[in-house]
Amino acid sequence: MNFQVLDWIILFFYLGFTVSVGLWARKYVENMEGYFVAGRRVKVALGSATLIATEIGIVTFMYLGEIGYVTGFSCFILGIIGFIGFLVIGKTGFIVSGLRRLRVMTIPEYYELRYGKGVRLIGGIVLFLAGVLNMGIFLRMDGIFLTEVMGFGPEVLAAVMILMLLIVVSYTVLGGMFSVVVTDFMQFVVLTLGMLIATLFILNHVSLTEAATAVTRQYGDQGVNPVTNPRFGWTFLLWYLIASIGASALYQPVASKSFASENPEVGRKLFLVAGLTLGGRYMIPMFWGIAALAMFGPGIDPTTAMPKLLGTVVPSGFLGLMVAGMLAASMSTYSAYLLAWSSVAARDIIAPVRKNGLTEKQTVLLSRIISTTIGVFMLIFGLWYELPATAFHYITITGAMYSAGAFGCIAFGLYWKKANIVGAYSSLGFGAFAPLAFLILSQLRDSLPGNLHFLIDVNVSGFLSFFLAALGMILGSLATQRSHPPIVLIPKE
Repeated sequence: MNFQVLDWIILFFYLGFTVSVGLWARKYVENMEGYFVAGRRVKVALGSATLIATEIGIVTFMYLGEIGYVTGFSCFILGIIGFIGFLVIGKTGFIVSGLRRLRVMTIPEYYELRYGKGVRLIGGIVLFLAGVLNMGIFLRMDGIFLTEVMGFGPEVLAAVMILMLLIVVSYTVLGGMFSVVVTDFMQFVVLTLGMLIATLFILNHVSLTEAATAVTRQYGDQGVNPVTNPRFGWTFLLWYLIASIGASALYQPVASKSFASENPEVGRKLFLVAGLTLGGRYMIPMFWGIAALAMFGPGIDPTTAMPKLLGTVVPSGFLGLMVAGMLAASMSTYSAYLLAWSSVAARDIIAPVRKNGLTEKQTVLLSRIISTTIGVFMLIFGLWYELPATAFHYITITGAMYSAGAFGCIAFGLYWKKANIVGAYSSLGFGAFAPLAFLILSQLRDSLPGNLHFLIDVNVSGFLSFFLAALGMILGSLATQRSHPPIVLIPKE
């Protein structure tokens, strides 16, 4: 058992305080706009902190630590590309400013304004299903982290997952975006402190020279060159660059922070400020994975390597503070994601098919029920599903399932006057095809003919998703300009 009495005191005090603050924030939820986008009152400082907190949770530490353990320093390119993506959005307002001017609360809401109700419904279904699949491994990865760091072992994994689920759902469901924003700022501070403490203790046990030696010995040139690394290569780097610009602006949990901002200018600046820290936020847990390789060697499970390292080198007291910081990050991620996907389901899937729609009270209530249901799915899926690749690649490919089509619909819709409803349907369908084929066929790998193995290359599937989505939008729109003339939108602010 790595956790001592002092660690438990720190952890319980923090969790109790956080949940109390989240429940207190519910009194500021006056209506649906307050529940989903915090009344659109968020300023740059608070918005940037909550965006950063949303962007990195325990699952993020886990998949970045894993990718560091199995690829070495070559994975640092991910942080650099992610920084470039956020910088482009933050400097130009690409996509996010246009959506904020239209005062939408969800991505599919734009689909209806630009293309019609049918596109909103189909787009909402794709977004919701892919988003929930994207979350499917969160609880399991977080549970593995906690059981390894605390020293419980895999026997209590299910119990830890259930406890985490209960804590997160309780204050997210009751408080909505106000709970998320208020607690995110506090969690951002604790997370930063926890990362700093953990890194100092790791460096005290594993020097930079030892880490570099371990990477060189295990991976050679592939450990420092992402182009020659078989898990990356040019196809992946190009796909990831496109996704970092397009998907970052269209990722509903992240985009919702921009929607909650005071105005389009603030929404743009949130990405600029968050982007300045993104490289470090990625590279630190990646380095933890590399340090685990140096300390334990290549013979352990890559998923457990990083948390095993933390449980070994961080002493009691500091370990409790670090775990509190990690839980803080995870609670921010869960709350933002649950709120994002439940709002899409309630507002963009269920409400449009009801004859009289939904009242604000019904929408909020339904969103709370859906959030709880998503949580139960995460528990079951996390215990059952076997990952076809690294956790990082799973996260990116499920994200591409909806972000590729969304990029085709919204980027072209905002900046290309000829985009129409046929192009939108084509973009959504084509964009989801390659990632969906990968997820299904990767489970049938042994029975798949050799000439179809390219479909289970995660990098090829990811690149194809954006290429096909753009192609579908362009060809579908150009072929049907007369029969389906485009809709012209006028911004609300």
